Amino acid sequence: MKRRTLLGRMLTGFALVLLLAWCLLIAFEVYEVKVLQQRYSKAENDSRARGLLLLAESLRDRPQQLAQAIETQEQLRHQYWWTLGYSAPWIHLQMWVDGRQVYACSPPLRSAQAAELTPPPTLPPDRGWSYVQVRSDDDRVVIRRWQERPGTWHFSNAGMVHYTRPLLMSLPLLLLPAWLILRQGLRPLRAIGRQIERRDAKDLAPLPDTPYAELAPVVDAVNRLMARLSRRLSREREFLVDAAHELKTPLAVIEVNADRLLRAAPAAAQAREGLHEGVQRITHTVHQLLSLMRSGAESETEGNALSRQDLAALLRDRLALLAPLAHRQGVELELQGPDEAWLQLAREGMASLLDNLIDNAIKYGAAQVLLRLDGSEAEGWRLSVSDDGPGIPPALHAKVFERFYRLPGQDQPGSGLGLAIVEQVAARHRAAISLGPGLGGRGLGVTLEFAPSPASAQLHHQAGLVRKPVTVA
Repeated sequence: MKRRTLLGRMLTGFALVLLLAWCLLIAFEVYEVKVLQQRYSKAENDSRARGLLLLAESLRDRPQQLAQAIETQEQLRHQYWWTLGYSAPWIHLQMWVDGRQVYACSPPLRSAQAAELTPPPTLPPDRGWSYVQVRSDDDRVVIRRWQERPGTWHFSNAGMVHYTRPLLMSLPLLLLPAWLILRQGLRPLRAIGRQIERRDAKDLAPLPDTPYAELAPVVDAVNRLMARLSRRLSREREFLVDAAHELKTPLAVIEVNADRLLRAAPAAAQAREGLHEGVQRITHTVHQLLSLMRSGAESETEGNALSRQDLAALLRDRLALLAPLAHRQGVELELQGPDEAWLQLAREGMASLLDNLIDNAIKYGAAQVLLRLDGSEAEGWRLSVSDDGPGIPPALHAKVFERFYRLPGQDQPGSGLGLAIVEQVAARHRAAISLGPGLGGRGLGVTLEFAPSPASAQLHHQAGLVRKPVTVA
């Protein structure tokens, strides 16, 4: 498909503006001719007929002098129009005194006929005329006067050619300079396109500043996009390096224990245990990597829309799945919250967030993990997961959200991706996350505050939420 050009678009707009201006001028000309000029013509015809009536009343007994006076007035009329730069409109005049026609004049028209007493006389059908008849008070003098209405020529073929010719002649003369000016004016835009086209795929350096105010938003937007791409690629490179480094340790464990299995049978049981541990670590790391990449993809995909779901029900489901792990660790799980907590969420991402929070609390908790859900749809939900373990020093609260970061001296197995996944999923759900002390001022407390949903305030009031403590041991 052939692409349209900005140059053609602007030239078309310029031509349409010229055409619109021409149409407005023609419309004004039509109004002036059809309304104003015909009104003036009628007023002039009536005024001159009454002037002739006064003249005829004073000279009705002297027909010869009356005719001379009428001819003199006609010469003055022609001279008046000539002074204005126009030809005088044609007239047809009949005058009677005491029932006898004393004067008549007709324009030199091919179809003009002799004047008759019965009005109006036959006139050419291709011309418009303004007609008036006046009489004296005693009905002794009667004057009928026809005057040509202006505008006949304006709407003829010759008149339309006269009005159209300037437009047809001016369009090429105006559009050619406009084309040259616009083509020259668009050169900086084409230059920016060539700069981007010549760049290597790895070159994400910002474009140089442009001196043109109209192009500055485009250049700034491209530079911001390149900056975001650069940061994204940098994070991906760091992610690959960290992932490779994290996978090296379990792979080394697997390699060492496999070698021990080949060499010494007495150490087979210990080697099998080492292999099992290495495989578990690498499987957990791969699952965490997939979860992290999936949560990042969800936040960047418009089609992955949130839907209204019950957070309380989802929380109970995840607790039921992790209850065996808590039982093996000797940790008591307790849930306090309402039976229902409706929220706009992505189920898979929220399940990953809950699994990581609960798994971390079980792993590092000493004896108890408390999950509390309170709030409302209209005011916003608040979820907290608290344990009574060793906790995290406040100075490291921001650090633990980095990928593959683990606390110094940590002996629990893990990938260091759990809180990074939680942070990404929380951002996806417009939830604020914060860290603080856990149960009894010990351990760690992770709090998520979800934005309120004003559109669901009425549904919240109708639901009548009832809070019931739920204990999973």
